[in-house]
Amino acid sequence: MKIICLEGCSGVGKTTQYQALVEHFTNTNVRTLGIVEKHYEPFKTAVHNWYQTKGPKLPFTVEDITKFAKARAQTFEQNFRNLECDLLILDRYYYTSAAYQTSCGLTPQEILEINKKFGSPSPDITFLLDCDPTESFYRSQTRNAITGVGSVFSTNLKAVNRLRENYYALLKQNQEMELIKTNKSTEKVQESIIKKIPY
Repeated sequence: MKIICLEGCSGVGKTTQYQALVEHFTNTNVRTLGIVEKHYEPFKTAVHNWYQTKGPKLPFTVEDITKFAKARAQTFEQNFRNLECDLLILDRYYYTSAAYQTSCGLTPQEILEINKKFGSPSPDITFLLDCDPTESFYRSQTRNAITGVGSVFSTNLKAVNRLRENYYALLKQNQEMELIKTNKSTEKVQESIIKKIPY
């Protein structure tokens, strides 16, 4: 089973590509499962509890990060470890925690290492989707106006730029990460991703 992750700031096109990839590989008879880990227990409860007790206005602590890391590892073990599956495609994974939880004072790489320490499996490939931060912020704001759901962390352009810097720091230190620019058609982006997946 190969683990494929899609990462990046809000508005770069992750969910669009995630849905397209799951559909593509399913239609080509590759045993494929698409995953949004916050929909599965116990990670789902860990996220819910954090929102209820703290939320994004308070900085993360090392204890918070450890709870998320443990819940993530347990979620994978309980739900996905023994699947008869060729491709596991994730819309966000532990790189999200590494990019978004730095208010605790740890670097993105240090947060990533905590997640690995508790047993979250490393992806075979992680695609970091990226475009101009002004464009991604505009896209996310437009989407939020339609859906009525606000961005929790990408609340302004400065916040988007900070998250983007964290992702680029991870890109430099993790060889399984591949940069994919999304300033082209959805079809061209999908094509460039598929070429890099060994199926």
